[in-house]
Amino acid sequence: MTSLSPTLIEAWIADFLVSADPKLEWLKAPVRAHRFLPLYVGWSSTLGLRPDGSFVRWDQEAASPGLRPLSIGYWQRMAICQAAKTRPELASLLPPRPVDAVTCSVCGGAGTIAGAPQIVCECGGAGWSIPAEDKSDPPG
Repeated sequence: MTSLSPTLIEAWIADFLVSADPKLEWLKAPVRAHRFLPLYVGWSSTLGLRPDGSFVRWDQEAASPGLRPLSIGYWQRMAICQAAKTRPELASLLPPRPVDAVTCSVCGGAGTIAGAPQIVCECGGAGWSIPAEDKSDPPG
């Protein structure tokens, strides 16, 4: 897996914090407090990347929202694939396709659902999946 420069990730975080998107204004305080780049914003969780290259999860609807490590490979890949739509450099973080991976039967390996690009495919956008891979603790 290729790593991105911590300086680049910090610059993207700074860009996010000055962005004018009113739909994401609520996310700026936790991003500022925890220094992470939002990669995927779900209904109740946001998946992100820290400058040190670690993946994190911020649960905005938890009783006491806080940052937790995100160690499940499926959710990391999904977050990367979704964020790479606007920041293509993030695709360098995707691991190589494992030999036991299978082409996604939903998208046919395209990574997106034809006619519905806003819907995240069950492969997360990678175009492939690993049989019996852990997908527990999904973000909301």
